[in-house]
Amino acid sequence: MARNVRLVVLALAVLATASSAFAIPLGTNITINDLVNGSSSWYGSAANTSVGREDQEVEVNCLTGQSWDLEAFFLDGYILSLVGGFDFVNGYGGYRAGDIFIDINGDAKYGTANTSSGSGNSVVNNTFGYDFVIACDFSQMRYDVYQLFDGVSTVTVFYSQNDESNPWVYNDGGTLVAFGDITYSSGLSDADAGYLLGGSHNVARFDLGFLQYFEGFNGSFLAHTTLECGNDNLIGTGTAPVPEPATLLLLGSGLIGLASIGRRKRTR
Repeated sequence: MARNVRLVVLALAVLATASSAFAIPLGTNITINDLVNGSSSWYGSAANTSVGREDQEVEVNCLTGQSWDLEAFFLDGYILSLVGGFDFVNGYGGYRAGDIFIDINGDAKYGTANTSSGSGNSVVNNTFGYDFVIACDFSQMRYDVYQLFDGVSTVTVFYSQNDESNPWVYNDGGTLVAFGDITYSSGLSDADAGYLLGGSHNVARFDLGFLQYFEGFNGSFLAHTTLECGNDNLIGTGTAPVPEPATLLLLGSGLIGLASIGRRKRTR
């Protein structure tokens, strides 16, 4: 993917933060097996038998329960929905939600391919093969999207036993290419959250429309997110529509070029 892709900012018109009790049109469940499985249902052996879904599942030997559960990625066109029993806004047990990392060329490393040394949320010069990150600010219900290159730093999960869940969040480097508002709903029932289990679900929605403007994007992508501690790891693979050249030109006319914007370091 060319590094000289011009900087663009996608102005997103989305709904404000909401707590609701009605079904959301989530689209298709694109969750896949995170490749780390144990001997009980909460550690993957049973939870992953239905189309690779990870509902009612956490990493091996980690804390179980709905409050720790990252349940699914859904895709509806370019709208990516992250669903979990975990409280993305306030966190849980002293740990916070992570960013969403996106791979479009098939070289992301996840599951047992990921290793690091020692415990603690360490800053590493490693993108783990991901090409973009949706850096989430749940306190403001906003996000920035950075295109990732060699030399970009990320932050690892706290517990080394959960290395397979890396990375946790973006730290510094890359190029700001888009931003937007997070649409958020909380306290959803199983029926209102794609018939996932657990009784109470939270949904955060993001617009992946920025992907269509980058070389090498053929519609397919892999998404990853985790928790600060690495207690649960969520992976999804989806296919988003790729516009015809004429449509791409039309959509591009709505973008605002911000070539003067420099890189901004992530504060955690």
